[in-house]
Amino acid sequence: MRCRQCDTENPKQSKFCRKCGTSLGVRIRCPQCASENPGDSIFCMKCGESLSGVQKSVKGNQRKCRSCGHFNELEALSCVSCGEEIIKASREKLQKQSSNPSYKMIALVIGLVFVLGLSLKLGLTFFKEKRAPQSPSIPTSTSSQKPSPKVDEAQVIAVAKNFKCACGGCGELPLETCTCDMPKGAVEEKNFIREKLAEGFSVEQVVELVDKKYGHRK
Repeated sequence: MRCRQCDTENPKQSKFCRKCGTSLGVRIRCPQCASENPGDSIFCMKCGESLSGVQKSVKGNQRKCRSCGHFNELEALSCVSCGEEIIKASREKLQKQSSNPSYKMIALVIGLVFVLGLSLKLGLTFFKEKRAPQSPSIPTSTSSQKPSPKVDEAQVIAVAKNFKCACGGCGELPLETCTCDMPKGAVEEKNFIREKLAEGFSVEQVVELVDKKYGHRK
């Protein structure tokens, strides 16, 4: 490869003239916009940035790090020795990157809002439960049947002897001995007899009342 400056013949792989040091076709990357320029360029063809400092830092097919002095490949964006940025990104790209919000930051903010909302809801629920008055427990009766009035059981039997059980499911057993608790069964009928006797009705009157309500008179 012949040098354009001194007309010296150089090996094909040479990047600079071995006699005068002129660039033999090295591409210089602009530190401002990262555009490729010919090796002998003084200013960038795209943005006009001065390339004089870049030319001095170029050695063969390597670029010198401004921080530690280590030579890196021309395409390297950061120094392999110290990690310093070798080629600056364009101002427009940096401004665009700084203006765009980070997705990680957005996800973090959403997560914090969700956690705060959930904590507030749980706290309000706990506070309401603490403030709510405790309602006294109401004892419930183990049986829905009314207690039988106290009467002479002999009178109850005297009335029951006149009837058969009216439930229709126990085979019409004698009312005085039947104990079924089915609807219209012996338990219900005998309680009815006790209520009427407690109200002051006579045995004969209660017999008529039972016959009228339940039937199945013997």
